Amino acid sequence: MAVRILRLGFLTALLLATDAIGVEPAALIEARRALDESIPQVAIEKLRTLLDSPAITAEQRRDATLLLGDAFLAADQSAAAIAALRPLADQGDVEARLLLGHVFAGSGRWEEALPIYRDLAGLPAARLGEAESLQALGRTAEAVKVLAPYARENPQNIAARLRLANLYVESRDAAKAQAELAAAKPVSQRDVEWKSYVQARLLLLEERPAEALAAFEDLVREPEQLPDSLLAAATLGNAEARIALRGYEDADTPLEDFIGRYAESAHLELVFRRLDQIYTRQKNAGESELNRWARKGQARRAALARYYVARMQMREKKYDKAAESLAAFVSNHASHPLLPYVHLMQADVAVERRAFPEAVRALEAAMRRARDDEQRAEIELRTGLVHYQQREFLLAANFFHSAGKRAAGLREQATVDAALAALGQRNYDRFREDYRELAAKFPESVMRSELILEQGLTQARAGDPGAVATVENFLTKFPAHPRIPEGRLALAELAYTAGDGQAAARHLRVVNELPPSAATADHADYLAIFLADAKPDRKDEEVLKLGEQFLRTHRASALVPEVRMKLGQIYFHRDDFANAETQLASLARETPASPYAETALYLAGESAMRQINPAAVDRALALFDEVVKRGGIFKLHARQQQAIIQGRLGKETEAATLYDVILAAQPPAEPELRFAALSGKGDNLLVLGRKDAAQSEAAVAVFTQLAAQPDVTPSWRNQALYKKAKALEQLRRVPEALTVYYEVLDRSAGAEREYFWYYKAGFDAARIFEQQAQWKSAIGIYEKMAKVDGPRSAEAAARVKQLRLEKFIWE
Repeated sequence: MAVRILRLGFLTALLLATDAIGVEPAALIEARRALDESIPQVAIEKLRTLLDSPAITAEQRRDATLLLGDAFLAADQSAAAIAALRPLADQGDVEARLLLGHVFAGSGRWEEALPIYRDLAGLPAARLGEAESLQALGRTAEAVKVLAPYARENPQNIAARLRLANLYVESRDAAKAQAELAAAKPVSQRDVEWKSYVQARLLLLEERPAEALAAFEDLVREPEQLPDSLLAAATLGNAEARIALRGYEDADTPLEDFIGRYAESAHLELVFRRLDQIYTRQKNAGESELNRWARKGQARRAALARYYVARMQMREKKYDKAAESLAAFVSNHASHPLLPYVHLMQADVAVERRAFPEAVRALEAAMRRARDDEQRAEIELRTGLVHYQQREFLLAANFFHSAGKRAAGLREQATVDAALAALGQRNYDRFREDYRELAAKFPESVMRSELILEQGLTQARAGDPGAVATVENFLTKFPAHPRIPEGRLALAELAYTAGDGQAAARHLRVVNELPPSAATADHADYLAIFLADAKPDRKDEEVLKLGEQFLRTHRASALVPEVRMKLGQIYFHRDDFANAETQLASLARETPASPYAETALYLAGESAMRQINPAAVDRALALFDEVVKRGGIFKLHARQQQAIIQGRLGKETEAATLYDVILAAQPPAEPELRFAALSGKGDNLLVLGRKDAAQSEAAVAVFTQLAAQPDVTPSWRNQALYKKAKALEQLRRVPEALTVYYEVLDRSAGAEREYFWYYKAGFDAARIFEQQAQWKSAIGIYEKMAKVDGPRSAEAAARVKQLRLEKFIWE
């Protein structure tokens, strides 16, 4: 796999460096030998012992630290590798930073790997890593810009030339791809394999899918011999060839097999994303594989599976199931990068249910987790649309204005939406202000004419005598507008209402006599896209359909770039990055200063918090402290984030104290935050209890308190009981722990039911009984879970059957 290749390459460099030092400790030599023999755990133990010794030199400590990071990487312990390397990398050590980039890349954290590789662009390995990161993030054009100069400067680097040829294939530039392939003369078996892969991709581009499929299948015949990146690429190619040959119905098979077998792949997210796109095109895509991965196994795969099963349920309009899947994601993956998108999906579910306050809460949660101003502006825009649907026009306008200030790319749309919200209030003064702003900042915007007509129609619906003048102003100023017939029709209706039949007939005659115009049809179709996007009940599918139709019908239109930009934005926010890249060369991202100081401080704190390194953590704590001093709505949430940071730093006592501040606040914190504070306090006490039994007793009391809260939800109650049982196990009070586990099972019924903590409690209780050889009790627990129609009932039933067969228990 790719991680192994990166490790071996780095180890070679390290060996060359240490040869120049002279005599080195025996433990370092032995650790290096263990790593060469593919026994990383032995190397790890020897290096830990060596690093604990005060007798080694600074240079030896550096070498040992680098080798320890390399050993952790070889053992697939990326978190431990990051922790080992981070201090050295923060000191500016080039080799440590490069290896840290490899760790991030090897675990699929491409967004974190990319800036490291860019900072080290003078190193060949870093430039190659930068290109691979950009490719994995769907930014093929940028990857070409990085890799093409390198390939020209290093024509002997066959691997780089082959990667460049592959990028040209992705860009659909067959001529350049063929030229690079012709110049690339493989010197190793790995080069031969990569060249075969790119040639197979070219066959696909040349519409020869049968030959391409045969080539891809030949490549993956011995998958364990391939690097991660090549195996993932060939698997994706296999799926594309199947699509070209037979359609989408069996294209999921190689992707599902890859996900099932290679949960640690750095390219797991990319394979999941393509699998989801294939599912959208299948007639009867099933959830079974996604649900199986979501319920058990590797955490990263489980999170992605839960996310994509929710997306599938949303597409199929199974909103109740989608809500359960999304709630499970939030509960199980509280710091996952996909969390903002999960909250946005929760908002979509709420809107479909017409539960608008719930949608607003979900959007607020998305805002707290948003990663940049572009995403925050999009969330504000969507929040404004929810308020608009509730006819809360003033609130909607405020969110639209904020979104426009935050992100230049959304400013035109936000200004138009704000003007429409002003019309909803019949606040014509505010409407004119928004209109003037639109005219000043976007003088060529076709939405100006649209707004004048909408003003006239709003006045007409309200019986405002100014409607006639407004509509006539529209007809005069925009005589070639595609909605001229609609304006004429409005005048006809107004004339009829006023009892002027002749005028009404005159306007209707003009409407019917207006000739079709290619120019007006162009603008009409363009406006249809943006009007569909501005609807209170907007649907991505409708906007995408109109946009794709526009591109087919008006290929030479000057409006094509704007339409591609709009489609690119929508595809991007739907995580369909391949189509986003097709429509757009790039997306404009700007980060203007936020007008809301407290919100900006809070989000800046979260941004710093995600960077993990010590300096960033200190900044995060300081930023959250500023939020607290402001005393605004984020005050207690800032305390919560400080507590989370202290817990991660191993300062459990300080974390528990911060949670006490939240719990003592007046007025009391909102229920969800209060529950989270109790749970967080208990978690930290439980960690302290590993050395001090009194702290475990205190954790039991806190979890008991959480479970007894009068307004506690089933999910929080069951979580508290489950953790209470774990604390009792830590105190070696196993019978009491079993009683508490059983309480979770016994109290989970009907409206009280939630599945995640329910199954954790049940399977843990059964585990204890099995360890005690109490087979009948274990079977009883499994049977109790099997009777519940839930996501793991089949697993429990299977365990019952297995235990009865193995232990000959049939009564």
